[in-house]
Amino acid sequence: MATPGVLRLLAELADGTIEEFTPLIDEDGRVSYPDAQQHLDARDGDPFEVLETLASRGILYREFRDKVYVCPDCGADGMRFMTICPGCGSPNTIEQELLEHIECGGVAPRDAFQANDGEYMCPECDLSLHPEHIETLSQHVCQTCGERAADPVNSLRCRECVSIYEPEETIEWVLYSYGFERDGESWLETQLSARRSMAGMLRERDFNVEVDTTITNEAGNEEIPVHIRGEDELLGDRVIVAVHERPISDDVERLQNSVEVAGARGVLITTSGAVSEQAEELARRHEIGVLSLQQDGSLKREYETATDVPQSSVFERLTSSVRQQFSQ
Repeated sequence: MATPGVLRLLAELADGTIEEFTPLIDEDGRVSYPDAQQHLDARDGDPFEVLETLASRGILYREFRDKVYVCPDCGADGMRFMTICPGCGSPNTIEQELLEHIECGGVAPRDAFQANDGEYMCPECDLSLHPEHIETLSQHVCQTCGERAADPVNSLRCRECVSIYEPEETIEWVLYSYGFERDGESWLETQLSARRSMAGMLRERDFNVEVDTTITNEAGNEEIPVHIRGEDELLGDRVIVAVHERPISDDVERLQNSVEVAGARGVLITTSGAVSEQAEELARRHEIGVLSLQQDGSLKREYETATDVPQSSVFERLTSSVRQQFSQ
């Protein structure tokens, strides 16, 4: 949850560099959140999903901005609106003005009704007509099959696989802009406080410390983001630190992967004071140390273990802790 990229993204809001993360829809209908994308790491996933997760946690608010449609075949967003023939489904339809002879029902373009002398003649029954015998129609004529219809069928066409669907058959995607909720900045400050405390502790022990940095995997083709990397060159001791609100087993696995790549030992920090039972078990198995951020900003080996911790109570504890730190 509190990956380096996520904290980087939120810091942009906190320092006022940007007020909101808003969607951008290009001329082809593609949707992106470029201001969010530039701060996230590849491992963080899709910016929209990251922003939605933060909104679901009450860290960010969301405000309606637009709506796009997603292709049910290939998943591409930004389907293009078009009208199609109700007969053959071709988009090659043209709206035309037609004339209808009221008595015989003959329908044709205006040119077909006009005789050489400027009078009207029905192309169906060959009778000379007065204007009151003619009704003007507007119909959509299919250039593929010749079908005529008063109204074409509204549809959406995928820009990638060119599949055509009626709107109700597609996936509707509502787009939002995102900004800090009332306690969002307090949540961010709690995560950053944990990083500062750990970095300070390592520096006191003569470690060279890098915060919000990366390590390179063994193949040398991927940069793995980490919260803190510390190294004691004299003793050859290396430490990789991960900071999470309430660590779960996936967080431990990712930390262990970084530890193995860096040839280091791992430290996991919980900013809520709790870890899941599975995370604790996995941390113990991998010999990863677990620390908890205290209200005074210190780190201790005291934390709670729980099968499930309600997110609301965790968030309330976080914001309460930060308020107490700044009120002292």
